[in-house]
Amino acid sequence: MKGWKWILLIVVVLIVGGGGLFWNLLTRLTIERLSDDLHVVRGSGGNAAILKTSEGAVIVDTMLLRYQGERLKEEAMRLTGKPVVMIINTHYHLDHTHGNPAFDIGTRVVATERTLHHLKVTDAEYFADEEAEALMPGEVFSDTRRITLGDKNITLLHPGRGHTDGDLVVLFEEEATLHAGDLFVYQHYPFIDLEAGGSVDAWLSSLRRVLALPFERVIPGHGEVTDRQGLEQFRRFMIEAWNAVTMASAEGKNLEELLETVELTEDAGYTEIKLVIGIGLDRDFLLSTMWQDAHGEVPARP
Repeated sequence: MKGWKWILLIVVVLIVGGGGLFWNLLTRLTIERLSDDLHVVRGSGGNAAILKTSEGAVIVDTMLLRYQGERLKEEAMRLTGKPVVMIINTHYHLDHTHGNPAFDIGTRVVATERTLHHLKVTDAEYFADEEAEALMPGEVFSDTRRITLGDKNITLLHPGRGHTDGDLVVLFEEEATLHAGDLFVYQHYPFIDLEAGGSVDAWLSSLRRVLALPFERVIPGHGEVTDRQGLEQFRRFMIEAWNAVTMASAEGKNLEELLETVELTEDAGYTEIKLVIGIGLDRDFLLSTMWQDAHGEVPARP
């Protein structure tokens, strides 16, 4: 079973077994205003953004559930007074795309070519019906795209491989704010989707390209909004962790010895992203995935 399907199965079991309390936790949204025209929406799933333009609202990422997509559509109208005219998906993972089918057919959906590929390969069943299929990305690109919607300009950049091989970042130019998707998780340990072309070494290069963009604030895929220094610190941690893995390998250590002896400092204050009790994305999980990457233990990409 694909990793994302296993996570979804856990969510379904918890909803059924946990009843209304878990459903309330799962579907609760909180909203943070960054400017008159830009808001961040947090909930179970990746951070979404709502941008007001004179031509309509733009949504970046649509969370885990179709119900959350409905809520995002409602909040966009409430906050901007305008309907949603565009969705941007930063990558293919279900906690950033499964709200897509809640939006109106005809809404523009933008992503990278590789994100569309992965959705077709891993998520075809979810987007199988005619209405859902119409909310898959219909506008794709491979490097950069600049979009003007009335009074707003948006730069989309696919900086290279990293979290997956199809990640993009979104620069809201007038707000000097970057939505980084899961190329950046603030004060958390990231997930490297090796099966979908993720790569630690490439991630470091991609972050360097992202940092060349003109922004002041950063919306991470998960975690609190931060600034350029927050993203720079995350890159330092990834370098430190990757160096620890490659050095341990050069010294002939095995993975168990690495996990027992590693000393890292750049992750002070980091916490795991908890998927379910007892299962989460923590330091050991990250280092183990880095170890796989360093030793070529990478599942074949579809």
